Amino acid sequence: METVVQYSKIAALSVALLGAALSTTALASDQDLGVLGPTWEIVEPDMRLAIVAEAHGVDWDSVNEHLAGQAQNHTRDIPDWFVPIAEHTETHFVDPSYTLGEDIEALKRQPDGTYQWGVIYEAGTKVNPLKHIQPENWLLVVDLRADDQRELAMTLKARHPANLTVIVTAGDPGSLASDLGQAVYFAEEWHFDRLGITHTPSLAGVRDSHPDVIEVTHFAYPYDVTTLEEHLP
Repeated sequence: METVVQYSKIAALSVALLGAALSTTALASDQDLGVLGPTWEIVEPDMRLAIVAEAHGVDWDSVNEHLAGQAQNHTRDIPDWFVPIAEHTETHFVDPSYTLGEDIEALKRQPDGTYQWGVIYEAGTKVNPLKHIQPENWLLVVDLRADDQRELAMTLKARHPANLTVIVTAGDPGSLASDLGQAVYFAEEWHFDRLGITHTPSLAGVRDSHPDVIEVTHFAYPYDVTTLEEHLP
């Protein structure tokens, strides 16, 4: 028993010393240990103060006026497409099919009712989007720098507000949209690459009699609204 007690005293002393050491360490972590080596004042400006000072000298009314002007004139500043004006009337047909360069994957329903990712179209497959969706509207593509084409767009769109979309290759589409009270769109590269638009003015669309191709007709001057209407479905 004496040996056991002796060991117990040693154990108690060890615990006490460990606790004291931990307390000392904990207290030391909160103490200011002073500075070692030279120090310098921070000379870099406070960026928050610099931003406030910079903003304080700005004429915000002038900035807002400039931004509003940019927004109002945005459609005037869109770069023009250089598309020739048609010298004769001609119709051609465009096959919009393309060949997939890589597999197309999607969730496929399994026999047990679950879904798993799988290939639905393999690379190399030729796809015609017109087999899956048919556009409802026809496109009228015009160059607004030519006054006669602008007038043509105004008249034809007024007669066919629902099934005709006006596409502008050059000029200010915003001005025409304001006059029409309807949306007017600026031409994009795919109108030429995929739809085969080569001249203005042109009508482009899909007929029920030729559902797999896009019919594109460009018209020579002088422009007759009735003639163009005969090409609409």
